[in-house]
Amino acid sequence: MQNETPSAAEAAFAFFTRDEAAAVEAAMARIFPDDDLGPGALAAGALTYVDRALAGADHDLQGVYRRGIRHLNDAAQDRHGVAFAGCLPGQQDAMIESLERGTLFGPDEVLTASALFAALRAHTIEGMFSDPVHGGNRDFAGWRLLGYPGPQPSYSHAEQQLDAPIIRDRIFSAADYPLPDPGEVA
Repeated sequence: MQNETPSAAEAAFAFFTRDEAAAVEAAMARIFPDDDLGPGALAAGALTYVDRALAGADHDLQGVYRRGIRHLNDAAQDRHGVAFAGCLPGQQDAMIESLERGTLFGPDEVLTASALFAALRAHTIEGMFSDPVHGGNRDFAGWRLLGYPGPQPSYSHAEQQLDAPIIRDRIFSAADYPLPDPGEVA
């Protein structure tokens, strides 16, 4: 049985509120959708990745997301009568395009719009292709899309030749190479 991906409404978050997560989830689904080549950002767990990143290493972007999502939902409400997550895909696409151009919010919020789009786009890509140990790239979806076998413990002489295909029985991640406990290092 396939792993079921929890929706924003069902998941517990480290940083996002449920409404914020729903907006980010909807935006990520439009930025990197599922297609005939494979799963997109949502199935790959990009929402989990960005939530963890904002609660940790990217905590400096928390304000960008909080302010930006509030403005995104306000713009959606003004234009379409619902929060961003409730808009139709075409409406979401048009709003994301305006967000990218910096024209979705008022003239005083051009930087907020541009910063939110840049962060959303970067986090969507990172959540799609980063090591699964960080919460995204669920079931190696992004790496499988690229044909990347993950960090390998070693390569044979034949695999090190130019244009040699590398075909492995399994994909490795950082979780396969745990760091030593700092208390154990002498």
